[in-house]
Amino acid sequence: MTPKSLRQGGKATHVKRGVCPSCNAKRAVIFAEHLFNDVLAQVPHRHVVFTIPKRLRSFGRYDRDTLGHLFSAASGAVAEVRSGPHGIPGLVLTAQTAGDALNWNPHLHGLLADGLFNPDGSFAPFKLLDEAALLRRFSELCVANFLNQELITESVAAQILSQEHSGFSVWLGEPFKDEESAKFVARYIERGPLALERLSATENTVLYTTKTGEIHRYDPLDFLALLTAQIPKPYESICRYYGWYSCRSRGERKKAATVEPVVSQLPEEPLPATPSSRWAACIKRVYEIDPLECPKCKATMRVISFITDPHALAKIMKSLGVPQPKNPAPMAQSPPAEQELFDDGPQYW
Repeated sequence: MTPKSLRQGGKATHVKRGVCPSCNAKRAVIFAEHLFNDVLAQVPHRHVVFTIPKRLRSFGRYDRDTLGHLFSAASGAVAEVRSGPHGIPGLVLTAQTAGDALNWNPHLHGLLADGLFNPDGSFAPFKLLDEAALLRRFSELCVANFLNQELITESVAAQILSQEHSGFSVWLGEPFKDEESAKFVARYIERGPLALERLSATENTVLYTTKTGEIHRYDPLDFLALLTAQIPKPYESICRYYGWYSCRSRGERKKAATVEPVVSQLPEEPLPATPSSRWAACIKRVYEIDPLECPKCKATMRVISFITDPHALAKIMKSLGVPQPKNPAPMAQSPPAEQELFDDGPQYW
């Protein structure tokens, strides 16, 4: 997802991505809502994961542009190995760079439509998706990309491809179609690198626990080095859309479906804007609490009005038993620094 541009004081600033678990959880929820509502078709999908061998991972740590080799290899492999000579695959890929212990481990997670889309919009499910052929083509394209950029030599490329266990892997999950599964996988592939519940610290050591319960101990500066390596560059594209889900394909379909409105002679009154419930969905997904659920009758609440009159607010709070806010007690003023030094110093007269 690209950073959002904001305007403040006439200057353009950008909301950058980081490692805050709370912000990343909110970003994952928004991404899942966008993916399900605006991108994915109502067809079965699979969770797909592409990984590369250890000897190729270190390049991306010092030059994140090399992560693009993984994207092109994975999308190219899917396009070539699709089951059928006709039709367009639908694929969404996101880059993850953190391993279970925050080690540098670049790999791709994605959502793959379990079939091909025809130009008329119809969908033909896969009869057979050859996972072995997908793995073989992904490894070949990935090695070729690193070789073309002169990051590895031809002998190294031949050695990697000749090994029985090269370190490349492709994993395909079982197909699913329901909304909850699609949003769950979408949140998972966009998750942040740091899990706060696994993090603890002593006086001079940072402890990070893996899913298997193994505890890794880091020097604070080493831990910060591991963590900052996971932060994408500004404007770096860590989520990419291919085939039927590409931005161009979706834009062309949206443009073709647009009907020119009939110009009325009488001016129409603008419709009131529908308030967005995205904030409520984020709170519900992250904290598992529905802020729009009435605590008494469990029905869905809606905003009726905004009350700003202090007298009306005081009456409502009194009827509900809400205590009135109190001003904080004034802090004792300390004497100026110069006066403190003067009073505490030695007296010479």
